[in-house]
Amino acid sequence: MLLEEIFPVAAYYQDTWQEAIQSVRVAGLGTRLAEFVRPLEEEFHCDVRSLLHCAVSDGRIKEDARPLAERDLEGLIGWMLQRG
Repeated sequence: MLLEEIFPVAAYYQDTWQEAIQSVRVAGLGTRLAEFVRPLEEEFHCDVRSLLHCAVSDGRIKEDARPLAERDLEGLIGWMLQRG
C-alpha cells in the first residue's frame, strides 16, 4: 500500500521537474524500513535510507533529542526540529 502511494508522487515529480530522483529518505517505518528499501531502490535507481539515521549522522539532531532518536521516535524529533 505504501509503495502505491509513493510511485505516483515520484512520477509527478519527475514529469514536472524533468529530473531523476537522486536519493530517497524515509521516516516513520522504524524496523520495517528494510522491507521497502529494495523496491524503492529498484524503482528509483538511487540510495534509500532512513531520514532519522541520516539526520543523526549529519549532526542535525541536537543532544536533547538523542534519546528520542535512539528509540526511533522520528515523529517527535520532527516536531522538535520544526519548533526550533
